[in-house]
Amino acid sequence: MEEDQDHFNILRTIDKKTLSSQRELASALGFSLGKLNYCLKSLKEKGYLKINNFRKNKKKINYFI
Repeated sequence: MEEDQDHFNILRTIDKKTLSSQRELASALGFSLGKLNYCLKSLKEKGYLKINNFRKNKKKINYFI
């Protein structure tokens, strides 16, 4: 049950801050970076998130604000 609440809080925070780094998300949620990574991987496996590798994207300039 607590894991479901964590997942909901992550999705809600991502919705509000779409261009956040993992460190920024972890800080905003009060999670360790490891816990956030674990939860993100779980959300990805369940199909709630699509995660792209930023380093492989040739159009990195699109990510700058």
